[in-house]
Order: sequence, then structure tokens, then C-alpha cells
Amino acid sequence: MNAGDGMSPDQALSEIDRVDRRVRHSSRGAGWYFVITGLATIAYWPAMFLGDDPVPDVAAVGWVVLTVVSTVYWVRRRVHNPLVRRLNGPITGAYVVTMLAAFAFCVFVMPERPAPGWVAALVIVSVVAALPLLYAGWRVLTDR
Repeated sequence: MNAGDGMSPDQALSEIDRVDRRVRHSSRGAGWYFVITGLATIAYWPAMFLGDDPVPDVAAVGWVVLTVVSTVYWVRRRVHNPLVRRLNGPITGAYVVTMLAAFAFCVFVMPERPAPGWVAALVIVSVVAALPLLYAGWRVLTDR
């Protein structure tokens, strides 16, 4: 519609609602990105520190591929939802902190041959590391 079409106020509100729904719908990809990366985080740490060869190598290559794909996705996004824009900075910061904490736990605290209690602790640390992304995915996917 053009500005010269002589829209009524009801038509203008209808058009605004349509565009708003389109923007929210387009952000679903970002929501799924957050969820997928969060779930990959939960699998990544146990694979890296509990898996036998070649599992850690496959996990590392998979993580690099996920990073490249997600970077391309964020650059190519055409529509920017205000909620995603508002969440992205704080979620990224929280994710970096939780990933560094998971790394520190795995490298400096966890024994080389972990007992079942240590394995459970590693799974908990992996879930905590993924929580910022899972929260962001939930917020974006439930935004109506």
C-alpha cells in the first residue's frame, strides 16, 4: 500500500498489525537458533571431556561448523525483531560467562577419569552454560 492510497485509520491499524506479525514470525528463526545452539552446548561439553576418540574431534569440528553457520545466519537476517535485538547483547554476555565457567570447570576442576558424581556435575554445568540461550529461545518463540 502506498501513502497516497487514502487509507482509513482502521486500514492503517490493520496494516500495522500485519507488519508486526510478519516481523515476529520472521524472528522465529532466531528463536530456533538460540534453542539449537543451547542444546548443542549441552551435548558439547560431555562430548569434549567424556568421549573417546574421535568424539572430541567430531564435537570440535561440529562446533566450528555451527559457529560459521550461525554467523552467516545473523549476517543474512533481513528482518530485525526488537525483542531479539534487545535480548541479543545481554544473552551473548551471559552465554560467554557461562561458557567460560564451564571451560574452567572442565579444565581446572574435573578429574581426568571422572566418577559418576563428576559426570553428573559436568552435565549440570553444561545445562547451566546453555541456560541463557534456552531462555532467549523460549522468550522469542513465545513472543506473540
